[in-house]
Amino acid sequence: MGAFLGGRDTSTAPHDATAGASPRMMWRPVAHAFRRTPASERPAAAVMMGSGPHSLGRAGPVLFGHGESHHTCRIEPVSLRGAPPVEVPSATARPQIRRSVRVARLAAVVCAVALALTACARPIDTDDSDSIALVEAFFAHLEAGEATAAAALTSIDFPEEFIDDDFYRASDALPSDARIVKTTGYDAGGFTATVDYTLEGAEGTGRLELRVVPEDGELRIASWRGDGPITISRMESVGTVTVNDELKYVLAEDGNELQLLPGAYAVAFEDPTGLVKLIGKEDAFTAYVPDLVDADGQATGDGFSFSPAFMSDVETGLAAAIEGLQAACGAEHFVGPSCPEELTSVLPGPLGDAVTAEWFREPGPEIVLIDGEYHATSAFRIRFSDDALPIMTVSYTGVLTRDAAGAIAFTR
Repeated sequence: MGAFLGGRDTSTAPHDATAGASPRMMWRPVAHAFRRTPASERPAAAVMMGSGPHSLGRAGPVLFGHGESHHTCRIEPVSLRGAPPVEVPSATARPQIRRSVRVARLAAVVCAVALALTACARPIDTDDSDSIALVEAFFAHLEAGEATAAAALTSIDFPEEFIDDDFYRASDALPSDARIVKTTGYDAGGFTATVDYTLEGAEGTGRLELRVVPEDGELRIASWRGDGPITISRMESVGTVTVNDELKYVLAEDGNELQLLPGAYAVAFEDPTGLVKLIGKEDAFTAYVPDLVDADGQATGDGFSFSPAFMSDVETGLAAAIEGLQAACGAEHFVGPSCPEELTSVLPGPLGDAVTAEWFREPGPEIVLIDGEYHATSAFRIRFSDDALPIMTVSYTGVLTRDAAGAIAFTR
């Protein structure tokens, strides 16, 4: 008979369970160990092995396949205590069980986090009443001409001269009848209001989109369309621009910037020479800050933009003055004071009475600002009737002015 090894009986004879046997388990193979297990006999779930009185250590069924085609290797233990046989999942089924356990654990963690977040979440503060009140107060100050008080409700750094009440009240019109037509956001996280307002005498509507944000525990108007500085570019002009009869800017200088509150400002352009005027508008005009808009949001009113240019009679007056000089030059035999310097410095002496000349105008004239005066240069090619003389390029340069009678004067 076979020997007993490590708690396993290797003999084939029946074992006497009553003859002073050890309480250790006895094992025996079951005939037809590999068979198709009917669905009704399969365990509904995996059996976890333990150390209780019915725990069978590593004993149990070996499962092959899945679904209806599971195969079970049943190892039936013989227990001195009469423990029933237990089926254990095979090695091929264990990875699926482990995945199920992992999924269950992950779901438990997600649920726990969700519950924690729900418990800690605070309700969103949707109050916007303070922001609305701030915007309404801002426009109330503008309508009253209280520029200093209005600017104090913003976080924009206005130079003092632009928020002086007297300067602001000198505007052609101030915002009135302000109406909040759209809002988004809340006091706590940022608020935006679209406001329509009226400017007396204007054809369009004023519209601002203001941004309100909390700063150091207080709400402030942080920005709006057109809140940036207005720059007057340097121009070759002796003219000046005056805003609201108080602030004057020389166009030939750099660094002319204006930081203005919303309104309709009175602007006046002046050129002391009487040679320059504004293109497309009168020298005195109303500048809307920011631009007015129509129902579609398109700009309609004149903003703070302008372009000075020489009056139409300047070029024609210059041409007439030079034609007079050319005629006098011919009478002076092309060497007199009315002639271009290029002629007088080249010709050895006066030309004969029979010599004439044709003057062909080059592109131009060129007019530049020098020391507060407009200097004009007109170039010509001159061809003499005497073929022995070369074709020459000459020019007239002088200062443009307007005389007491209003005519253009050209002084060399």
